Amino acid sequence: MGKAQERTRRQILSAFLDLLGEKPYDMISVSEISVASFITRSTFYRYFPDKNSLLMAEIEDTVQRRTPDQPLLVQFVEYVEAYWPVLRNLMPTRQSRSDLHEILNQILWELIQRRVDDGPQDDPVITTIQRSPNKEIMISAIEGMLMGILERYVVKGSSEVDHKQLEAAVREINSLFQLQSQ
Repeated sequence: MGKAQERTRRQILSAFLDLLGEKPYDMISVSEISVASFITRSTFYRYFPDKNSLLMAEIEDTVQRRTPDQPLLVQFVEYVEAYWPVLRNLMPTRQSRSDLHEILNQILWELIQRRVDDGPQDDPVITTIQRSPNKEIMISAIEGMLMGILERYVVKGSSEVDHKQLEAAVREINSLFQLQSQ
């Protein structure tokens, strides 16, 4: 991707993130994203097939930018804590016809799958999945665990979650996987 294309892609991601900080995901249209990005709808579709793909790209890019060398579980918790104002707008409104829970499940599953497919990493969770004869079930189990963490944030609110306790639990889970990887 050339510099101009990368700049346009980042422009779209940034505008989407700004909009998501202001209102719920299901109330944001591709037209609004295009206007906020200073592009046309057809340009939007050259970069992303749909709004769900844009959401996936935003989450993936942000996680990689924030903590690229951290294990998956640590990256996820840090992402949720840093982007809580945006994530709270991923919960569907009453008018919504979209099933964001299913969308988020799919995004998490695909993020984990990509890491597993990318080959060896210094991440005990990914290494354990790579070695497993039941990769898809393992990915689903990890994805379910991450959704459980996210749902806890949604139900309790970010300020109500004991962050030290959460970090300790993530370290404990990570250490269990490190034992499996050895």
